[in-house]
Amino acid sequence: MKISNNMKKRDKRGLSPVIASVLMIMLVLVLAAMIFLWARGFISEQIEKFGKPVEDLCGSVDFRVEKISDSLGDYLEILNRGNVNIWYLDVKMFKGGNSEISKFDFHVDAGKAVKKPITLLMEDGSEPDEVIVYPALLGGVVGRDTNQAFTCTNAGVTL
Repeated sequence: MKISNNMKKRDKRGLSPVIASVLMIMLVLVLAAMIFLWARGFISEQIEKFGKPVEDLCGSVDFRVEKISDSLGDYLEILNRGNVNIWYLDVKMFKGGNSEISKFDFHVDAGKAVKKPITLLMEDGSEPDEVIVYPALLGGVVGRDTNQAFTCTNAGVTL
């Protein structure tokens, strides 16, 4: 029995063009989804306050922080001298090569002062060597009907 060249070519099978096209489309969709999820981490939600990006208002935040100790304990007094409300405070404490950040609920309206008891201790119970207080502002998320806080890391005050 003699086998012709045409029969030999037909024995070699490959993917049909339809299946190959479907696989290519699926590969492109998976790659696009991976790139989108990766890039989404670089694009943060824009938060606005008074119609401006909240980062721009961090420069106009003007506040004074003072730690007061008396026989009843330690207090933190915040005086907001600016025209932007402070939503809360992020307090970063340093000891040796370690640092810890704590959130303190100090809502201070513009032009007002608040005095609250506070305990500034590291997780191991020791007192920190240095304390920096950062204000957080509340603004609206662009395109959504929600609010989000933004910490002004360039407006910190050292105690």
